Amino acid sequence: MMRWALLLLLLPAGLASQAAEPALQVEGVGEPVSMSPAFHRGYAAFPAWTLRTLGARVEATRRGVEVVLAADTLHFEAGSPFFTGSGRTWQLVEPAYREGGVFYLPWQLFAHWLPTTFPDRVSFADGRLSLRATAREAALAGGDPPPGAAAAGPPQEPLGHAARVPVVVIDPGHGGEDTGRVGPGGLKEKDVVLEVSHRLARVLAERGYEVRMTRTTDTLVPLSRRAKMANEWRGNRPGLFLSIHANGVSNQRVRGFETFFLSEARTEDERRVAEMENAAIAYEMPDRVVGTEDLDFILNNLRNDYYVRASHTLAGLVQDQFTMFHSGPNRGVKQAGFLVLVGAFMPAVLIELGFISNPVEERLLGSASFQNRAVQAIADAVDRFFKTQSDLWDAST
Repeated sequence: MMRWALLLLLLPAGLASQAAEPALQVEGVGEPVSMSPAFHRGYAAFPAWTLRTLGARVEATRRGVEVVLAADTLHFEAGSPFFTGSGRTWQLVEPAYREGGVFYLPWQLFAHWLPTTFPDRVSFADGRLSLRATAREAALAGGDPPPGAAAAGPPQEPLGHAARVPVVVIDPGHGGEDTGRVGPGGLKEKDVVLEVSHRLARVLAERGYEVRMTRTTDTLVPLSRRAKMANEWRGNRPGLFLSIHANGVSNQRVRGFETFFLSEARTEDERRVAEMENAAIAYEMPDRVVGTEDLDFILNNLRNDYYVRASHTLAGLVQDQFTMFHSGPNRGVKQAGFLVLVGAFMPAVLIELGFISNPVEERLLGSASFQNRAVQAIADAVDRFFKTQSDLWDAST
């Protein structure tokens, strides 16, 4: 037993996680299909043709595949995490892709998106994706479910309308030519926060949230666009905006974690962090300097705003969770005028995972074990927020 445990510890992180991924069994029309996940791009995915077992029509297109399931048509493109259905754009944590003439769809689509979006048609449990009885009968007959089919599961809104599934928008800071802070060992903030964001997206999707990311690759997204994207994705549903960053100062001995919400900076340190993160605007508008008039605009639009209170609560929950595993000091909940949080019509926080400028914390930030613990902490904070703050949500809608 010890020998096997040691072998798992010696496996590369990617191989260990791949070994833990279960096979997928699809039951519906005809013989059940069972297969192991493919890892061509480093994450679990399954062939699109698997959906035919659910009664779907799957056809190749010039850029990807078209899937017709019940009365809805989904369009996927190779290399993109986005897909469309009934006039709406959706986002997966990982992109679909084509390999060896086969088009693959990420695990998230099978295990989370399909059963959440079509609860009256399909279910997922213990690695088994199943077509519900009434939907199976309709598929065998070549038609849509009969009028009473919804009795097999919860009532469902049409795909083109937003359900009340909470949306969590993850914003990996910086990107592209904006590297953010760079540690003494060469670790770049933009790379760390993107990896943490991908891990966080997978965990939150598994917990039943609709997850969106403002960037999924090493690209520069304007600060002003990030909150607007979040608002579009949220619609009228409960939602959160999480901007992920790593701190940095000239003093390499400084360590710790802190979470910010949007409000007036009270201390020099709060102003320093805001200036550091707002400096990213120089990559979008080289001659642009953030001045006091910008912060006045921010604060005038925040006075007496519900989201200040809710964001403060969320920041406190994140800090509470980080104290359970982080080796650095708890630097507390802080507030400042962050441009990336401006205009987010939902509770929004900026999380500084640690100081990449500190050699010890730089090594931690680059390790998979630390990243996984940070992800679990943030996900637990999100769970606690939605479980305890329903009265705040009711007041805001």
